[in-house]
Amino acid sequence: MDVNLLTAILGIMAGAFGYWFATFSIQPILNYRAVRNKIHSDFIYFAQVTNADGLNEKMQELYEERILSNRRSSANLSAAYLELPWWYRRFLAYKKYDPPGAATNLIGFSNTTEYDASYKLQKTIRCKLGLPKET
Repeated sequence: MDVNLLTAILGIMAGAFGYWFATFSIQPILNYRAVRNKIHSDFIYFAQVTNADGLNEKMQELYEERILSNRRSSANLSAAYLELPWWYRRFLAYKKYDPPGAATNLIGFSNTTEYDASYKLQKTIRCKLGLPKET
């Protein structure tokens, strides 16, 4: 077999494997991490908006935005987790992270209006996603 032909075939095979690995392994991981980071940034952005009672109109709008954002993030987290490769899911389980549980708690967090309950849920979600404890 000609060396140039062998080199071309190996190059095509390596390129196909690289494309496959990047598309079906790396991109889902990056998507999952982007959703996880959005949840973290939402915790910081909406930190003081737990209960809309007695707040001015602008803060009530921010409260409603928090609810919608948490629900959307929960759905995105569930979808991103399903796309992860099996070996990364095992890695998350090894690290004792629970993204499906965090997605469920995120829905509960969006319905919470009491500060103590929301603090406990946020702490649980942070633990299940491996986010820093407090910021």
